[in-house]
Amino acid sequence: MNSTRDEKLLKKFGKHLASIRKEKKLSLRKLADIADVDFSQIHRIEKGESNPTLTMIVTLAEALNVTTEELIAF
Repeated sequence: MNSTRDEKLLKKFGKHLASIRKEKKLSLRKLADIADVDFSQIHRIEKGESNPTLTMIVTLAEALNVTTEELIAF
């Protein structure tokens, strides 16, 4: 997970997640409330500092009202 490729991938996913969240006009805290996850966890994912699990990706997609495919299509 320490490779440059992995780091770039996580940052790219995080930016995509943030752009969808902002497009939906949701704050980090609001998304965290809807998804029922800790605010700091979403913050770390958006910064590319955390590698989200598959279940987290599905949870975030549902909270954002997008398909999982849309969330990972970046």
